[in-house]
Amino acid sequence: MLEGLQPPKRTPACKVRSVLESLDVKDKEILKQALTNAEWPHATLTYELNKRGIKISEQPVRTHRVGRCSCVRES
Repeated sequence: MLEGLQPPKRTPACKVRSVLESLDVKDKEILKQALTNAEWPHATLTYELNKRGIKISEQPVRTHRVGRCSCVRES
């Protein structure tokens, strides 16, 4: 009856995707553009987001930008 019982595969949520999903359409588009704009260093972008009440650190932004987050693995 329990043959092959395995724990479910867990894919950690991408923090950037979670933030994007929490934003309204206009803000979501602004953030998407900033994420693809090389003129925004990771640290500067996260600093500005934190100033505006969006709590995120530099590492999730970097991971998302280079395509090593769960967003890529799910597509």
